[in-house]
Amino acid sequence: MLRRFCTVVLAAVLLTFSVVASDMPEAGSDIIVSDIPVTYGDEAFRERILEKTKGQRDPVGLVLTGGSARALSHLGVLEYLEENGIVPDFIISNSMGSIIAMLYAAGMTPDQIVELLMSSELSTLFSFTLPLEGGIILPSGFETMIETIIGPDTRLEDLDIPVMVVCDDLVTKREVRITSGDFTDVLLASFALPFYFPPREYEGHLLIDGGVISLLPLEAAYEYTDTVIVSTSFYNAADVNLKNAITVLNTSFDVGKNQKAAETLKEHEDFIWIRCAVENFSFMDFDKALLMKEIGYRSAAVHKEELEDIFHSGVDENLVAKRMMLGDKLVEATKDLEYFSRVDAASPEQSLTFAFESDQGKEYRKYLNDTADLTLRYGYRNGGIETGAEVGAAFDLTTHAVAAVYPLVGGFFRYYPLDMLRLTLDMSVTLCHEPWYVPNIYLRQGFDWVILHDEGLYDLRLKEALELNTGFAQNNTAMAASLAFDGEYSIWYFDIYGTLGYLMTSDDTSFWNMHNYLEIAASTRFRVPVATEWFADLGVFSRVAVDGKGDVPLFLSDGYSSTALGAGSGYTRLSNYHNTILSFSAGYDFPQTPTASEFLIFDDMELSLYCDVLFHDAAVSVSTGAEAQVAISMLGLTKLPLRIRLGYDSLANSFVSSFLITLKYHS
Repeated sequence: MLRRFCTVVLAAVLLTFSVVASDMPEAGSDIIVSDIPVTYGDEAFRERILEKTKGQRDPVGLVLTGGSARALSHLGVLEYLEENGIVPDFIISNSMGSIIAMLYAAGMTPDQIVELLMSSELSTLFSFTLPLEGGIILPSGFETMIETIIGPDTRLEDLDIPVMVVCDDLVTKREVRITSGDFTDVLLASFALPFYFPPREYEGHLLIDGGVISLLPLEAAYEYTDTVIVSTSFYNAADVNLKNAITVLNTSFDVGKNQKAAETLKEHEDFIWIRCAVENFSFMDFDKALLMKEIGYRSAAVHKEELEDIFHSGVDENLVAKRMMLGDKLVEATKDLEYFSRVDAASPEQSLTFAFESDQGKEYRKYLNDTADLTLRYGYRNGGIETGAEVGAAFDLTTHAVAAVYPLVGGFFRYYPLDMLRLTLDMSVTLCHEPWYVPNIYLRQGFDWVILHDEGLYDLRLKEALELNTGFAQNNTAMAASLAFDGEYSIWYFDIYGTLGYLMTSDDTSFWNMHNYLEIAASTRFRVPVATEWFADLGVFSRVAVDGKGDVPLFLSDGYSSTALGAGSGYTRLSNYHNTILSFSAGYDFPQTPTASEFLIFDDMELSLYCDVLFHDAAVSVSTGAEAQVAISMLGLTKLPLRIRLGYDSLANSFVSSFLITLKYHS
C-alpha cells in the first residue's frame, strides 16, 4: 500500500513539474523528468479539434515524419487523401514533415508547396555563415519567402488545420510539443538540424529538429484520437560506406532513432501506415521533389480499402478561395527569384561569413578586375538593401600569369528598388608587395534592368556599368564604361544567348581620351536529342573599334584563356581594328549526382574539350585544352560552382590554366 501511495505521489510531482516547466524552462533539469514532454497550447488544441468533430466522431489524426528531401513524399499522400475526401482534423509532425504540415494547414495545396520548393535553386534561399549562433547555414531567404506568402503575423493556432510541431530543447533536454506561436519561428525551429542550422528560441527554450531524437512522434497523436494515419519517409542506408568517418557519425544517430521508432510502431497496431517508398533516396535529393510526390501518392493508393473507413469530410469550400489568394502571393514572392535569384529580407539580418569569389560574367561582368578574393565578410540585409564590408586576400588564380597574393579590404552595396531593377556599388583596395603599403583601388557602379522575362523561355536585360582601376604602385589607371543588351532564348534543344553592347575605355580618368568599341556576342548550347547528356557549345564574340583610335583591348572576361593577359586588371591592348573569338566545346553532362558522406553533393558535372580561336587584325591565336566543371553543394542548400581549364595558348606560346570559382553567400 505504501509503495503504491509513493508511486502516485511521485507521478503527481512529476506531472506538476511538467506544467511548471511549460511556463518557465530551466537549464539542466533533472534527468528523471527528461522523458516527459513539454506541451504548449494543449487545451486550445483540443478545443479546436472538438470544433471540427462536434464530439460526434473520433478525430482523424495524421502523423508526418521527417526525412529531409524524402519528406516531400508526404505531399503525394496529402494529395491522394484530399482527392478521396479525407482531410485530417489535426496533424502531428517533426522535422521536414513539419514544413509540409504547416504549409498545408495554412491553406497551400501540395502542388503549390512543390512550386514553392522548386521556384529556384535552394542555394538562393540559404546562405553559409560562421557558426556564431550555433549553425553554419542561415535560412534567411527561405524565411522571407514563407512570410511573404503566409504573412508575417500568422500564428500556428490560427491555421485551418490544427498542427502540433515536435521539437527538442537544448535547455531542458526535453521534447517540446508546440501548437501555438509565431508561424515562421516554429517553422524554422522544426528543421533546425544541429550544426547545420542555428537553434531557435521559443518561450525560453532553444529548439532543434525533433527528428534528431525521434523519427516518429506517434505517441502524441494517440493522446487526441484513436484514428491515426501515419505517413513515413524513413531511410535505408544500404549503399552507404559505413567505414567513412562522417557517415559513421551520422548513421550512429540513426541507431537509437530506429530502435525507438520500432518500439513505438509495436505499441500501436491499429493505425494506417503509409510507408512511402522513398527509403533508398538521399535526404539531399531536393531536386527530385516531383518524383517524391508521385511516389507518396502511389504509396497512399495502396491503402485504398483501409482509407475507405476513414471519415470523409471533404475540402472546405472556403479553402478554394484562400488557395487562389495564396497562389497569387506565391507568384509575387518568386518574382525576385526569377529576376535576380534573391528575395527581400523580411526583417533586418546580419551575417558574418567567409566568401570566395571569382566571378567572370556570371552575375555581372567585370572588365577591370580578374582576381579571386578570399575574404571574411560582414553583411547586412533589410528589405531591398544589401550592404557589407570584407577583409581578406586577392589571388591571381585565373591566368597564373603572376603568382601573387595581395591583402584586400572592400565593401559592397546592392539596392533593389523594383523587382526587375538592381543598383550596385563595389569597392576594393589591395596592397601591392613592392612597396607593400601602396594601394590599388577598384571601383564599380552598376545598373541592371530586366526588360522582358519569362522563366525558362526568354530573358532580356539592359546593363550599364562604370569601372575604375587605379594602381598607385605601377602609376597606371584604367577606366571602362559599358552599356549592353543581354538576351537569352530557349527553343527545342537550343539555349541561345546574345549581347549587343557599347564599350568605352581609357588608360586615365579623362573621358576625352576614351576609346570606343562596339561589342557583339552570341552563343548556343545544343543537346543531342537521343542522348541529351552530350552537348556542343558554339560561340562568337567580336569587339570592333569604331573611332579609328585602335588599341582594341582583350579582357579576361571575354572568355579567351591566356597568360598574356595582365594580372590584376586582366586585359591587354592587342590590336588596331578588332578582336574576334570563335569558341567551340563538346562534352558530356553527367546525369549522376554523387555525394560525399551524405554531406556534399556534386552536381552539374561536365567534362569537355574546348578550342577558342582569336582573330586580332591579321593574326590568329588558339587556346585549346580540356575543361571540367562541377557545383559542390552542402546538403543541397548552398552551392560552390567550380570550373577548371587546362590547355595550351599560342598567344603567349605557353601552357595555360584557369581556375574559376564562384560562391554566393548572399543571393
